[in-house]
Amino acid sequence: MSAASLHAQCGIERWPVKTTTDPDASLVSRLVFPTTVAFLRSIPAQRPLPQANRIAPIEETIYSVTAMLVSFKAEDDSDYRLVLADEEGHTIVAAIPSPGCSTGGVFAQDIATARSVFDSKLSVSGQLRTTAIPVEVRGIGFFNFLEGQQGAAPNGIEIHPVTAISFTPITILKSPISSRRRPVAPGGGSGGGTCALPSVTLSLSSSTACAGVPVTLSWHSSDPNAPVSIDGISASMPSSGSTTVGSTNSIAYSAHAANSCGASAEAVTVLSIVPGASASISGPPSLQQGASATLTVSVTNAGRWSASSALGNPISPSSGSNTGAFGVQYTASRSGSDVVTIVVTNSSCGSIQRTASISVSTPQPQPQPQPGGTLRCCDGTLSPTCTNCASKQGCCSSHGGVCGC
Repeated sequence: MSAASLHAQCGIERWPVKTTTDPDASLVSRLVFPTTVAFLRSIPAQRPLPQANRIAPIEETIYSVTAMLVSFKAEDDSDYRLVLADEEGHTIVAAIPSPGCSTGGVFAQDIATARSVFDSKLSVSGQLRTTAIPVEVRGIGFFNFLEGQQGAAPNGIEIHPVTAISFTPITILKSPISSRRRPVAPGGGSGGGTCALPSVTLSLSSSTACAGVPVTLSWHSSDPNAPVSIDGISASMPSSGSTTVGSTNSIAYSAHAANSCGASAEAVTVLSIVPGASASISGPPSLQQGASATLTVSVTNAGRWSASSALGNPISPSSGSNTGAFGVQYTASRSGSDVVTIVVTNSSCGSIQRTASISVSTPQPQPQPQPGGTLRCCDGTLSPTCTNCASKQGCCSSHGGVCGC
């Protein structure tokens, strides 16, 4: 498999967490916690699993595990999928994402280095390869959905992403014990009858939606008598059906069916929320008529914006397709209580509007120059009796007193 085909595409389910591009990735401690395959498998399983956030403390911890690498392959999502086994034959999965899928991630450089080290030791393709090589693997704890993956721990725990790998571990390992028992589904005994686990499908009427817009989630179990559990919705649903769902953030829905033989592998579908437009506008709370000011505008995820004044006061520019933070010029031509509205339009999720209020006041009349030696009263009139500023006692007594000469 060529390098280009190995890096052809990235994944969907909990992908931000797998690649440390999620908003919680900065919470992951750089301290390394030495542990074992058995300990990780003993951690209680977690459900529901958030699409783009971490489950503390497991998914905020870097673990170090010394184990036997028993198989590896390149997955369709460009991950290198490693199966690690302890001496008892217990396994967990570790994964090294493609550096091209973790660009901008908090641990992007660590992932790229681990991938390079693995490539220098082993040749990876889309075909499963078995081996028996002792390794020390370091990486972040991660809960995955149980979709029948080979080597998966029963609680779905993985080391994902791998941030470092050594092919010369200090601890010496024995080869894992391989069980020669043929697994039998619960309820299937050794008699002549067979016991079939159910399978379940899960789908959305649309895999993308705007925030809060309802979509239909449908499910179907292969066994009509096997109830379905959908994490975050209900633990007991009919074997087939549908319901209306919606979210303000991207979310992964997972379901499994169960009958007397046991539980099915999980089915997973992801609802990706399309970013809607956002905007803000701010400026001075008051202006005098005839004055101008710059209003600060911020626009994101919008194809176009327009601004208008309730009083009809000029705004320049009054529309555009630019995004980010910028200024528009507002002129207070008319007085009164004005409301400036900015409308931003997103081609996928429609329009929103934001407003800023500005009080435009009428200018106060300026005092007129007075003849020399004449007293000006505080109500703006001239003293009817006094003309000498040196003797102004009692002047303007009915006009608010003397305010100037």
